[in-house]
Amino acid sequence: MVTSAQSGLWALDAPPGGEVFSAGDIVGVEGRPGEWELMKPGPGPGVWIAESARLEDRVSAKVAVGALQRLADAPHIRRGDLVMQRYPEQERAAVVSAVVRLGQWVAVKSYTLSDGGVCLALDSVDRLEVVTAEQLAAAIRVDVVHGAHVGRIVQAVVSARAGQFRVVCRCAPGAGEICRDGRKVTWCPSLDSARQLWDWHVSGPAPTGSAA
Repeated sequence: MVTSAQSGLWALDAPPGGEVFSAGDIVGVEGRPGEWELMKPGPGPGVWIAESARLEDRVSAKVAVGALQRLADAPHIRRGDLVMQRYPEQERAAVVSAVVRLGQWVAVKSYTLSDGGVCLALDSVDRLEVVTAEQLAAAIRVDVVHGAHVGRIVQAVVSARAGQFRVVCRCAPGAGEICRDGRKVTWCPSLDSARQLWDWHVSGPAPTGSAA
């Protein structure tokens, strides 16, 4: 199984008909069974090095550009992408090292654990969204403490909630999200309103300006 992410970008290549392919595309190859991942162009014009897009026992082959065929359901995720699961509470990103079909398109992804170890996992590409390192770095994470209350204000990176804030506290049940109404997570449109929600949690009445 290939586990290392692609580190470089390769030039686009096109057959006489004008179809453009790039490294990381998963395609069909005329005369060859299964799906194939394009790794790099060459050697020579009109040729790609491709690997069979499967989880184990991958094989490499030289294929002519004219034999490449687009897949109707080609995945939007590719090797080397930085991805997050598409739900607003997700904070962890992972790097895709391969994309294979296991009944559905699945990404092999890896992320670093708090102890420095690396975890490999499989995830449906339909659950994943491509993000950038800049997006992750810009997401606001604020530690908040009041007496025995220890929590965080966390800005969502993905989904329709991207840019909004939730507040968590160790004393809250379940995953720790502070909820204004029942069990539904309270999402705040700004950092100020999230701080108001925290203040309400530790001492006062529920603030206005939050979007449940």
